[in-house]
Amino acid sequence: MADLEREPGGLATTEQPGSRSNRTRWVILGLVVMLALGYMVYAAFPGNALYFLTVSEFMSKEDVRDGRTVRVSGKLVDGSFHRDGNAVLARFEMTDKDGATAGQLLAATYVGVLPDLFFNPHSEIILEGSYRPGGVFQTDNILVKCPSKYRSLQDESQDSS
Repeated sequence: MADLEREPGGLATTEQPGSRSNRTRWVILGLVVMLALGYMVYAAFPGNALYFLTVSEFMSKEDVRDGRTVRVSGKLVDGSFHRDGNAVLARFEMTDKDGATAGQLLAATYVGVLPDLFFNPHSEIILEGSYRPGGVFQTDNILVKCPSKYRSLQDESQDSS
């Protein structure tokens, strides 16, 4: 009767040798898996949580122009794109997407191949990089938001005039 134990209700149960240690192992394994998954989510989150500013917001805030990595949203200024011959260095200017703030231009550079929709006048462009001494935004990554496929006929006629 050494294997019998009494539960609080007075019933006798038989406990398998080592069953408590198996349950403890499963609990520890579950905790380790949950901690690992939690860490992966935590480690991945900060890089994706980078908020972006409009060109006018970026130019009006001195504290974000200190060399830290930021994202700036806007559109390409017509006629501002320049690339010398077969060079990979591109220079261009950006303004606010809606063009509401006149005079707010951001000079930027980028080394690399540009996305296909970069030159589309309806695309919103998000530059990721840092503001360098000399007043130029050095872009490390370019994201292009696809323009809406569903535009009204009135918008199309205004753009073509």
